[in-house]
Amino acid sequence: MKAVHEKIEGPFAIEEDIALYGMIAGDATLRRGVRFILHGTIAGNLTIERGARAIVHGTVAGRIYNEGGRVELFGIADAVTNGAQDAITIIDPAAHVRGRP
Repeated sequence: MKAVHEKIEGPFAIEEDIALYGMIAGDATLRRGVRFILHGTIAGNLTIERGARAIVHGTVAGRIYNEGGRVELFGIADAVTNGAQDAITIIDPAAHVRGRP
C-alpha cells in the first residue's frame, strides 16, 4: 500500500491501494477492488464502488456514498448513504456523523 502525504486536486479517482495522510481538495471515487485508508481529509464527497474497501480515520467533509463496497468509519463524515443492498458500512460508536442524531 502506497502512503500519500500531499494535497491532490479533485475530483480524484483512487485507482490503487493508498493510505492518504494529506488532502483531496474536492470529491473522490474509490474504484472497484481498491483498498483505501484515510488519515487526512477529503474536502468533498467520497464514493465507494462495489468491491472497494475504505477505512476512514480522518475527515470526509461531505457524504460517503457506499455503492456496494465496505466502509469502516472511525473518523468524521457529514453523512453516510448506502446505495446498494450489498453495501457494508460499519460506524464506530466514537465516530462523528453530522447527519446522525
